[in-house]
Amino acid sequence: MMKTKKVFFAALLAALALNFLQAQEAGGGNPSQDQNAQGGFQNLFGGSYVPAKSAKEFWSQVSPFVNIGVNITLNTESKLKSAPSPAAFTLSVGGIWPNKAFLSFQPRLAFWTSYYLWDGKNALPAEVENRTAFVLNFMLDLPAAATFRFEKFQVEAGAGLGVLARAALLANGVSENDSGASGSAGKDKDEIQNWFWGNARFLYLEFFGAWEWKFTERIAAGFELRYYLPFGSLADGRGLTESIFALSAKLIF
Repeated sequence: MMKTKKVFFAALLAALALNFLQAQEAGGGNPSQDQNAQGGFQNLFGGSYVPAKSAKEFWSQVSPFVNIGVNITLNTESKLKSAPSPAAFTLSVGGIWPNKAFLSFQPRLAFWTSYYLWDGKNALPAEVENRTAFVLNFMLDLPAAATFRFEKFQVEAGAGLGVLARAALLANGVSENDSGASGSAGKDKDEIQNWFWGNARFLYLEFFGAWEWKFTERIAAGFELRYYLPFGSLADGRGLTESIFALSAKLIF
């Protein structure tokens, strides 16, 4: 009886092994190779990614995008000496890589202009009639994003680091020798520039969300909302002043 059982189990194992080998030959022998042949490792949200083997393949995985919109910089200082929270038009350019994956890197450079004054301690947003410096603002965004794709549209959510580079110039109509809180308008302009780079005031933690309608496999357009949390104001004990809220139209192509 024991000998019969041994023969039966040996035959069963041999049949299973033969069936497995035949299945491997029919399916190519490597499930991961099959996935690569079909365009990459699929994820739960329909994205895929295959490592680029050449510069041409890498650039094909990048989708440029542009934003046009407006941002508001929160100002909680007294309106008797500074402007209400100023709004500014913004223009941004960036890229999405890899463009078909669930998780992607979306670096972006945004530009806008503003006016500032020096109150003897801080650089504050200024109204046109009280301006000292005309400021060029360049925000470098370095966020990671998750893209949830649906049949006709997609939704993005991301977070990362923002680096705000600002260049202070004397505003039009303001002279170096005009009066200022530090003695002259020229010195005020220098104080403003130094203040921008001091105490991590150029660093922001950013969060964003976007909704886009898909016109083709590569082209999509919609709206985006971003919030920038200022490290410098928190370190200064000034709370959320200098926070930035940005709303824009977004075109991916």
